[in-house]
Amino acid sequence: MGFLYPGALTAFALVPLLVVAYLVRERPRRVIVSSVISFYALRTLRAQRPWGWPRLDWRFVVELLILSLVVLAMAGPYQIRPRTPIAVVLDNSAAMQVREPDGVRFAQARQRLLRELPEQADLEVALYLTAPAPHLLASGLDSVQARGLISAAHPLDAPDDGAATARLLADLATSHRFSSILVASTHPFLPPVPAIFHLITVGTALPNYALGSFTVTAQSFGASALKARLSLANFSSQARTVRVDLYGDDKPLAHAQPQLAAREVSTLEFPSVSRAIAYRAQLLPTDAFSLDNVAYASAATGDVVRLLFVSPTPHDAQGLSELPGLEVTTMTPEQYSPDRVGADLIVFEYAVPKELPGANALLVMPPADDPIFGLQLARAATTQVTSWRSPDPLTDNVNFRLLQMRQAQSFKTGSWLDTVVESNAGALILDGSHQGHRYVVMGFNPFPYLGSRNLPMSILTLNVLAYLSGFGSSEVGYRTGRPWVVPSGITQIVTPRGVRYQVKPGQLFSGDNSQGFYKMSGPGGQQRLRAVNLDDLTVSDLEDRQPLKLELAPAPPAPPSTFAQRRSLTAYLLAAILLLAAGEALLIYRRPAMARTV
Repeated sequence: MGFLYPGALTAFALVPLLVVAYLVRERPRRVIVSSVISFYALRTLRAQRPWGWPRLDWRFVVELLILSLVVLAMAGPYQIRPRTPIAVVLDNSAAMQVREPDGVRFAQARQRLLRELPEQADLEVALYLTAPAPHLLASGLDSVQARGLISAAHPLDAPDDGAATARLLADLATSHRFSSILVASTHPFLPPVPAIFHLITVGTALPNYALGSFTVTAQSFGASALKARLSLANFSSQARTVRVDLYGDDKPLAHAQPQLAAREVSTLEFPSVSRAIAYRAQLLPTDAFSLDNVAYASAATGDVVRLLFVSPTPHDAQGLSELPGLEVTTMTPEQYSPDRVGADLIVFEYAVPKELPGANALLVMPPADDPIFGLQLARAATTQVTSWRSPDPLTDNVNFRLLQMRQAQSFKTGSWLDTVVESNAGALILDGSHQGHRYVVMGFNPFPYLGSRNLPMSILTLNVLAYLSGFGSSEVGYRTGRPWVVPSGITQIVTPRGVRYQVKPGQLFSGDNSQGFYKMSGPGGQQRLRAVNLDDLTVSDLEDRQPLKLELAPAPPAPPSTFAQRRSLTAYLLAAILLLAAGEALLIYRRPAMARTV
């Protein structure tokens, strides 16, 4: 035991002053009088003089103890106790779900980790997990607490970041905060490995067949036929014929039996599949890693696109409702509210929102000088298209020389939007992205949609809607371990494991990082699914496990063999002071009434 501020102990000189205060205090006598006034007037009684033998009661002892404790608290007492701090790093990534001949990898790692974790009383454990990113789960654990958390841990469907895990291990080794570091992982380590590490490596090289990305999309925007596309791999040393079954709403839709060469990664397409809400692809035969034998696709890529048309002339949206896979809702600008939006994309015709909408949006001939997009009109007697950006998804296959614009307005450049099509007066079509959403501004009106009766304008309209709805995007789907933006109008999400989350539109969400369908719902009764897959063929390659290399400084100094922790006792002293003071006050308050003393 020691003191942080030993000089404060000189305050014990105040203790004799408390004794003197009790000695010089007038000790009254109990006298029964008919009136206090007459007592003071006659002054027939004199108080007993001070000094003499002290009459120390229980209050003196309590106050003496309180004063002593205050002095000790000022000195900052502490207790030194030995400790053995260790770090435990447990791999909980998707690869730990592989079933080995002796059991699941994660169960093997957990069992060996519990067996090799010390049980000494001075143990202090910091527990780290590796997926979806390396992070500290808990620190300051004793042996019992650490065993409880390790036993309750389970692997995620998300891959880990090997480079980030290696950096974490290097930081733990060079921090000199731990006497040893226990690592349980499926990754092998490249030598040299410092002596501070105790490695538990589980898993062997196994052949594996895997599904990667899975998407269900239309041949073109507005087309009724859907196309399913999958990537699959044969991570083995022999050629193999596999079977892929495709289901829509749990009903068989199609199947194929492609032959894959050794170590081949291929693509499989189903050119025409029926529309459904939920799609599932199943790979046969099953193998040791069941997580990559199934993949999911949802309405986000294969079903209805919800479009909200906000305009003072809602009848301009009539032609859009004829497009397959497009669900159109109309309202006037006065009816529009960001809280009521439950659409995949929004069209503002002759209007502009007061704030950036929480969905991809198209602005058609918006008013100028708005504070959100910063658009300024450029005046000209006539408007003619002079140039356009190519290649670009908005201008693909559009013959601008045949484009018929009833009326048009151009915009001055200088806002955060980029020019896609330019006229003799300024920008005619602009696009940009902000906070994960896409925005397109058009200086002429492509509505109503006339189809083949105005083919150049119809192609441009389909390009814009396809771009805003995500059709043709390079993003093949949503992956475990990667957060995604909550769509507009969604307030609750239920994960494939059945866990409910209350969310807000626009926030990043990853849930419990499980593979499958996430059920999304909002206050307006809308419900939709979002498919999330492992979609990482690097994890599925069980024959070529990526080793980890620890990038450490040359010859790092060894950590100290013994650790000590200084534990402050000031908080306990303060608690004792408060309890004593409260007890004294309570006893004085509860004493029975007695004759007045003077």
